[in-house]
Amino acid sequence: SPAGIYVSVAREHVLLDAGPGTLQRLHEAGAPFQALDRIFLTHFHLDHCLDLASILFALRLPDLKRRKPLTVYGPPGLVRLYRRLNTAFHGWLSPRGFKVRFVEVQDAMLRLPGYAVRSIRMHHGPTRAVGYRLTAGGRSLAYSGDTDVCRCVAELGRKAEVLILECSVTDERKVKGHLTPSDCGWIAAEAGCRRLVLTHFYPVFAGYDIRKRVRRHFRGSLTLARDFASFRL
Repeated sequence: SPAGIYVSVAREHVLLDAGPGTLQRLHEAGAPFQALDRIFLTHFHLDHCLDLASILFALRLPDLKRRKPLTVYGPPGLVRLYRRLNTAFHGWLSPRGFKVRFVEVQDAMLRLPGYAVRSIRMHHGPTRAVGYRLTAGGRSLAYSGDTDVCRCVAELGRKAEVLILECSVTDERKVKGHLTPSDCGWIAAEAGCRRLVLTHFYPVFAGYDIRKRVRRHFRGSLTLARDFASFRL
């Protein structure tokens, strides 16, 4: 499925990106979408944000009786995106019975209840994009979203327990604004993360040895993500 990562941290329910199908996947995984406290969007390409609309619409269901607020974070343009979506859907994304707050971030540090989130600008071509690092109890989870190789993504994952990187194309078919397996291996080695998790695989990887290319640079724990994979930090 497209990008959508659920995180339970310090009594809060958090979602990193909301690509198409994320709402259904949350339900299938037993993750309480109706209890979400915060959604962090890395950028506004459809495969990372389309189900924001589905989630906002679903939270209007009368039986949920939601009262607690929802906060949505993303790079500059987030507020405009929401307003245009809500207009396109004739106001059906407006909250009912609770408040939604939209916060635009670039390079920022957020102090939240029991944990902190750092956002750092990524290099995804002309698209404004950010990665996020969640830290609680001295342990960190970092997620790049879409990006090309840059020092900022290595800094994002510095000494993290888990670093989740997009890995879209093969080394031989490098595309500007995305990472290859060798790119991911170099970043993980530079960051010194404990576990590297790769996701966002395009069909070009059929029959391709991703691990072999990553191992050119990185010797730590490596996971090629599948839907419903879970990790405890």
